[in-house]
Amino acid sequence: MGRTQKNNKNGAGLMKFGIILFFTLFLVSANFACAQGAGSGGELEEIIVTAERRAESIQSVSVAVSAIDSAAIESRSIANLLDVGRHVPNAVIVNGTGPANSSRIFIRGIGEDDSRNPDPAVGTYLDGVFLGRTIGGLLEAVDIAQIEVLRGPQGTMFGRNSNGGAVRVFSVGPQDEDSMSLTAGLGSDGRKMAKAVLNFQVSDDTAVRIAGMQKERDAFVTLKPNGDLSGNARDAGDKDINVLRASLRTNFSEDWSGTFTVDQVNDKSDPIPASIIPFNNSDDPSVVTDADQDLYTVEPAPGSTCSSFTPAGFLSVGCFTGYRSDVEMFGASARIEGTIGDLDFMSLTAHRTLEDDASMFVSFPYQQKTDQEQLSQEFTISSNYDGPFNFVAGMYYWEEEVDFEMTFIFLHTSVTETESLAFFAQGAFELTNELTFVGGVRYTDETRDFDGGNRVFGFTNSDSIDMTNETYTAKLEYQVSDDIFMYLSLATGFKTPGFSPDCFGPTSCMLNVAEEEVTSFEAGIRSDLMDGRMRFNATAFYSEYDDLQVGATVPGLGFTRFNLNSAIVQGIEIEAMFKPMDNLEIFGNLGLNDGEYDGLTELQAATITVNGATCPGGVPTIACGEAKKMKNAPEFQANLGFLWSANVGSGEMSFGGDVAIEDESYALVANNGGSLIDPDPIVNARISYTPNGGNWNISLWGKNLTDEEYWKATVSPNTAYPIAPLTWGVDIRADF
Repeated sequence: MGRTQKNNKNGAGLMKFGIILFFTLFLVSANFACAQGAGSGGELEEIIVTAERRAESIQSVSVAVSAIDSAAIESRSIANLLDVGRHVPNAVIVNGTGPANSSRIFIRGIGEDDSRNPDPAVGTYLDGVFLGRTIGGLLEAVDIAQIEVLRGPQGTMFGRNSNGGAVRVFSVGPQDEDSMSLTAGLGSDGRKMAKAVLNFQVSDDTAVRIAGMQKERDAFVTLKPNGDLSGNARDAGDKDINVLRASLRTNFSEDWSGTFTVDQVNDKSDPIPASIIPFNNSDDPSVVTDADQDLYTVEPAPGSTCSSFTPAGFLSVGCFTGYRSDVEMFGASARIEGTIGDLDFMSLTAHRTLEDDASMFVSFPYQQKTDQEQLSQEFTISSNYDGPFNFVAGMYYWEEEVDFEMTFIFLHTSVTETESLAFFAQGAFELTNELTFVGGVRYTDETRDFDGGNRVFGFTNSDSIDMTNETYTAKLEYQVSDDIFMYLSLATGFKTPGFSPDCFGPTSCMLNVAEEEVTSFEAGIRSDLMDGRMRFNATAFYSEYDDLQVGATVPGLGFTRFNLNSAIVQGIEIEAMFKPMDNLEIFGNLGLNDGEYDGLTELQAATITVNGATCPGGVPTIACGEAKKMKNAPEFQANLGFLWSANVGSGEMSFGGDVAIEDESYALVANNGGSLIDPDPIVNARISYTPNGGNWNISLWGKNLTDEEYWKATVSPNTAYPIAPLTWGVDIRADF
């Protein structure tokens, strides 16, 4: 299956090829359309987003935001947030190394890859409700209306823990109709999927919508321990997930309505098993590769033999087989909306719980249990004045309790209680008909109480954090013409201070992690060209992070979370769409990203270089530390795709696909040779048929069509957490 070796020098060539291909295709397509005349093409549909808490065209909002509507979710075979990353420039979204649906979301090189308890760096929101943990962050695309990905810090509008950006998922609300949609699917690796969406109009003012999904898939990794443990061989990495959501919308009057929603997820899928990398992407001769060079079979490292005398907590990769995960999430929310004169009012009250019980391999056998509960209340009010000034203002309250237990060599437990209150406001003033100034500020007051420790040796840490923070934004927006919009922006954000979950000694027990802050500058242009047939959006950004929160092994302390003095991230992002004909749409994105550490101390440099192990001569220096690439931050990413449709026989057929290209990057902060990620292009495609006048549709789709062996996550050198090989499926949907 897949490759057995790899050309490690293809990164630069692949980058150049991708850039040339990306722009060449668009230029050729544009030239073709011009030659055909203005009347031959179709106009692109307007995309409405709420990136600044009011409905606006994506072409006139001064935020770097990517939006994927329900039609694109279907045509691009987006099953969950894992499939979203390739459609967003400078975004890396992969499975976490913890419980099955934990997420690793990095935007512009900023994110969180630790599922054990830290706060996210990219906020994930479901119907406006912030999800406090990365566990459960890989939301399934069940009856989803739109997904918005905001890139860069969102401190003013969205507050805490959105330094990298925000991922906002909006489900379809109850409609004024009686309808039903049923979908069934089969596919590779024993894939079975059933989905139902029911909508009832109870009365002229009330409607109910219920959506549910059951999805199963067999394991795609084979565990093959040897020696005394050879009898424990098994397959791992299966999927077993249930999703249910019900919502009721009622109109209290002509101007006021309420939407009440409950949702539940039960995910018993296996965690992604750890494997040994099948080939050496780097020039480091010390890298250990898999015995049979197959990422999807997991054997002990060459020369290693599994022994029944090895304590269970010290089994090595290839000998450990105890993968399991059970994640349960429940949420309830009430959204009240209405108008008072020229003002729109919104109240969103939400309560959510999360429980997980999982066993996996993270450098060592590792088990964790999480019991999380959160309550949030948000009020916003926005104006619709006819004059030059309008505003959005609000209040946000958040409380959370997390009881956490992990066995990582030793038993660790902790309880974290957080309470946060914020007030925010943003106003826009039209200086002229074309030029607008936007200014915003957010004030946050937060307390956090923590108690935890190593329950084997009795090392403990109890502490409290009381902090306040002011984030702000300032923008200049310039409407050059009806079709061209430009902006300059300054924005700040912060990530909550916290505590490391590790406790391996009295001086390194669940150490405090300081608040992370960011200041970011952006310049953007949004343009609709060629009579609305081409959309070309570009953003340049420069961000400075202070006290960046990371995890690594600190000399003398062991593995822990800590802060690096500074990091600088800068780059360019391009998103484009083109519709040369009514039945053909071409889309693509390009992300260039350059991230580097700055102002490191000698101890910080020693920490991120494993005490010099990844430095020339094995000597840790500040220069060596600051030369390291930020993890999960490829310098180049691109995606290019198309969707074509045509009348075939007595129906309509559509065919689409895309190819994702990515430069090499490192999964570990030390840039170890065994953590180098250098994937080949990934190709996906979908073909579907709908009969004329029919109420059904059939689709055949495939992902990773060239069957590449690749991975994007690791926690230690030479290990990798595989991404699924070639998968395919057939889905049939009937609408009533």
